[in-house]
Amino acid sequence: MTGADTWPAGAAQAPAAVLGAGALLLPVALAPQPGPWTGIAVAGALAGWCLLVAAAGGTRDRGPVALVRERLGPGWARAATALYFGGFATGQAAVALGAAEFALGDSGWRAYAAAAGVLGSAAAYAWCVPRGPSPAVRRLRTAAVLALAVAWRVLGGPLPGPGAGEPPGGPAGGWAALLVAVPLLFGWVGLEGAVPAAARRRELGGTLLGIALVAALYSVLLGPPQAAPAPPPAAVAALGLGSAALCWTYCRTNLQATAARWTELTGRTRRGGLVAAGLIALGLLALGRAARWDLPVLLIGPGAATAALYTLIAVAAVRRPRHRPRPRPRPRLQEHTDHDHDPADPDRVLEGTARSAG
Repeated sequence: MTGADTWPAGAAQAPAAVLGAGALLLPVALAPQPGPWTGIAVAGALAGWCLLVAAAGGTRDRGPVALVRERLGPGWARAATALYFGGFATGQAAVALGAAEFALGDSGWRAYAAAAGVLGSAAAYAWCVPRGPSPAVRRLRTAAVLALAVAWRVLGGPLPGPGAGEPPGGPAGGWAALLVAVPLLFGWVGLEGAVPAAARRRELGGTLLGIALVAALYSVLLGPPQAAPAPPPAAVAALGLGSAALCWTYCRTNLQATAARWTELTGRTRRGGLVAAGLIALGLLALGRAARWDLPVLLIGPGAATAALYTLIAVAAVRRPRHRPRPRPRPRLQEHTDHDHDPADPDRVLEGTARSAG
């Protein structure tokens, strides 16, 4: 047991890893849920997933891509990196549209036009300033997101767009819970890189507690609105602009993360990755406007990528490592054996940060 193997350290991991733009966007897109058990079921499934991954050594120290590479091989590790790239790229269309809806207070054609501007300005800033925010700034940003999410909840929530509270694709039906669960996974990106090893029992227990806390928060944020008087327009405008500004910062850092995954996949420059990710998100916005998709549908892309990534990591967790250390030969008398070691794996993929930038 290490000094970090404590309940508080583990309990802080899950909220710090996953809370971000989803705390602002999911209430706009999905609240109220068609059933109160959807978020609880998702959290329960993720808790079981954490136990499975922890038994395989966890991902906190080595990262999820390294776990997949060790157990499934370099090809599947590249697939995991591609899922990161696809999830981040498609997710920025939703983040940009959410920023525009917060700023304008509606979800019509003006919001899509403003979302294109959000994408362009965030990509331009990431192009000129490749360095992301410091850890202290990230912590302050997370605190600001929580404060705004709670403020929206107290005031009765932001102005919903058309279809808010319905599952993506139509009115609530028999498959409503499943249809909500996929975009809901957008709020859980980052947990895949924060699972401690099972040997750290206290830290793992704290991580499970952190999952429960995040699930409770989403249950409140996505619950039915409470009867309350109409909030002052000035308060709504201030909260909207603050939420839009925070979504813009998440769009910028997520584009930077997408560019890093592009470099890992192709070996090319990050600026090329910024262009590729920006064009994907912009194309998805244009398609969404033409097909009259709103925020819930745009969240299906990153949610599905997250589900696929978690499934791939789970498959890797139940497999044995492909490459076991070679046994050292017994040293002969008067023979120097310090040089006896395994060569580096030439197929090892480059790996960036395991956590979501959002």
